[in-house]
Amino acid sequence: MTTITVHCLGAFRALGDSLVIDVSDLSVASIRAAVSSSLVAMERADLNTVLTRSVFAEGDELLKDHVTISGREVSLLPPVAGG
Repeated sequence: MTTITVHCLGAFRALGDSLVIDVSDLSVASIRAAVSSSLVAMERADLNTVLTRSVFAEGDELLKDHVTISGREVSLLPPVAGG
């Protein structure tokens, strides 16, 4: 297992500045699954719908679920509306 820090932005900020999760591999899909499990454990399963429409970023790069991250920190970016 590898420990990852997920920086929370937007709607996820209600969880705090960041989440620390353990993942079996460094793919974004594994990170997304671990965050989803954490949301259920924290009784915030309501944020899973937002999670499915959110993207992860490493630095300035937006990441698809099949990508493997190179570091140990990512940002969780929820969808935004406005104009």
